Amino acid sequence: MVFWIAILAGIGFVWLAVRLGFYETWILFFNVLVSIYLGIFLTPMVVSFAPASGEVASYGVALSMVVLAGGCFAILQGLSYVFLTGQFSISFPRLFDIPFSGLLGFVAGFLALSFAALVVTTTPLAQRRMVGTLGFNRQSQQATITCIAWGCDLIHTFARFEAGEGATREAVSRLLDLSSDVRPPSPKPQPEPNTPEPAQKRSLRPRRDPTAGLDDRSPSP
Repeated sequence: MVFWIAILAGIGFVWLAVRLGFYETWILFFNVLVSIYLGIFLTPMVVSFAPASGEVASYGVALSMVVLAGGCFAILQGLSYVFLTGQFSISFPRLFDIPFSGLLGFVAGFLALSFAALVVTTTPLAQRRMVGTLGFNRQSQQATITCIAWGCDLIHTFARFEAGEGATREAVSRLLDLSSDVRPPSPKPQPEPNTPEPAQKRSLRPRRDPTAGLDDRSPSP
């Protein structure tokens, strides 16, 4: 279900990309990809550096991912506008501009919603039945995680100067395991006040002899 939702988000980004043009769409795609990469690889460091307590700890991984990716995207977009898109305007032929800008916009939208689904998966909301039926769980996001891994492994290759194959999948697994570790155990359900006691407990009570006290009430001769 999440895969098809990401497809719809990508189609929505196609319309935006065609309006922006290939030059602006390429910068948008690059900023989205780098932001997702930093949000995935830097979150374990942030969580270990500033651990949370109480109920906030359950959402610590998700909040770190959102803050890192959102902050990085805002900074990159601001720098891109100041030094690139706000200063230069590059036009391409329509036969090249429309299809390629639409393709980049589709991939950017697909990656953005796949990252959002991954964030939801690290929260306790993923344990609810309604959220699980929509595909916000670890097993249902293999296709979207594969697309995220493809782009982030490419960035990881340039960032670490080494082959990044499989690095993003390992980082995603660490995020999901970390979110499970910091998540407090679910409380046991308490019995309702009007619930009858189990038969085993009732059997432990001493039974009253129905003939007890009859000798005391019998008339004296």
